[in-house]
Amino acid sequence: MKARALTLLLLSFSPLLFSQYKPWLNFYNFAYGSKARAMGNAFTAVADDLTAVFWNPAGLAAKRSPEFHLSYKSLSQKHDYDPQDRVLPNDTKLYSFNFSSLLNQIDFFSVSAPAVIWKRNWTFALSYYRYIPYGFKGSALEVLTYLHDRNNPLKTTVTFTGSEGMDVLAFSASVALTGHFALGGTLQQFFDSGSLHLRTVEPAGEFHRQYNEKLEGGNVIAGLLFSPFAFLRLGFTWHSGLRSPLASSLLTWEVGKDGTKINPREENCAARVRIPEQYALGALLQPSGWLDLSAEYSRLDWGKGTIENYYDFGRVLPYPQKENWDQKQKDIRNLRFGAEARLPLGHWLMHLRGGWSADRQLYADASGQAVVITGYAVGLGCEFSRNLLLEIGYQKQTADWPEKSFFNREPDVVTHYRADVFSLSLNYRFGDIFKK
Repeated sequence: MKARALTLLLLSFSPLLFSQYKPWLNFYNFAYGSKARAMGNAFTAVADDLTAVFWNPAGLAAKRSPEFHLSYKSLSQKHDYDPQDRVLPNDTKLYSFNFSSLLNQIDFFSVSAPAVIWKRNWTFALSYYRYIPYGFKGSALEVLTYLHDRNNPLKTTVTFTGSEGMDVLAFSASVALTGHFALGGTLQQFFDSGSLHLRTVEPAGEFHRQYNEKLEGGNVIAGLLFSPFAFLRLGFTWHSGLRSPLASSLLTWEVGKDGTKINPREENCAARVRIPEQYALGALLQPSGWLDLSAEYSRLDWGKGTIENYYDFGRVLPYPQKENWDQKQKDIRNLRFGAEARLPLGHWLMHLRGGWSADRQLYADASGQAVVITGYAVGLGCEFSRNLLLEIGYQKQTADWPEKSFFNREPDVVTHYRADVFSLSLNYRFGDIFKK
């Protein structure tokens, strides 16, 4: 059976793990905060809350009081693979696949403090977040159906738990050089990649894999904001690349008929990861005092992402896949638009938001074209006082694309991706200590 890449979740593991499985294609969703989510993640030129640490650290310069920000995210994803559209005369088997995942976690925490240094407005922030949110719980089901015995299909089920991702501790600083121009930077320090336990049940028996990994090193985010006119703001962000060691240990075992652990084996490797650069350019248009319109284009050069010596010394594989597959890793391109309307509601101020996005992925369809996942977002924020702001954001992500069938190269089959992302954020301002 031809080896298949696993997903951007399961693909992060050893090529020895589930090479027989069709890939579950998650995608990189570098997004933090309910406001950004609700505006379709078109946030590079907005960057007006503490998630600016990631989106554009120059946005911190406008803060004139200490603040606290906490974000929670719930992510539900499904990927379904249709059986072949038609069965050829000599076919004796069919293949179907579905994958579901549910992630619930606090994914962003930050505190900030303003200062006046050299007669300039500065803001400093300390933050924690997951650079690539691999924390998840979920399951995959593979079904092989032999046409002469449809009543007894062969099934393989994979269940998993863990927290596979890159934990980041970040320090940020931003300065307003003039009333129209601000600069900012964030130093990201990676300190963990978490652990992952996978349990596979198939006709041959029950198998377990336990990964524990740690990524070291750091990189920087540099950003700027420029306001040539009162109604227009432009933003630019650059994420530097990263070349860093990745230490990984893998414990495998089987379960005997009596339920005991048998054939345990442990492996270790010292791999090296290359994470490529990322660029983003955004614009914020304010046609009136109550309406904001934002747009963003970003590029992630994942075609340059590699991992060396990952349980197979001397080889260079695509990262984050960590797997051999039959297509070149694509660069990611994202196009996003968002809007916010601010409406008074009694003593409160309501923020109504919406957005649209088209995120090109690093994997391709049957024709070799990059898959594009479309997102539709809505959300709202409520300022209960000058100090407290609560926000929610929801995004629906969809994609359908053809790819080569599992047993036969022709005809192509359709695969479906659906995701529902819900974010809840709390922002607390401790009171103005500087005049704006």
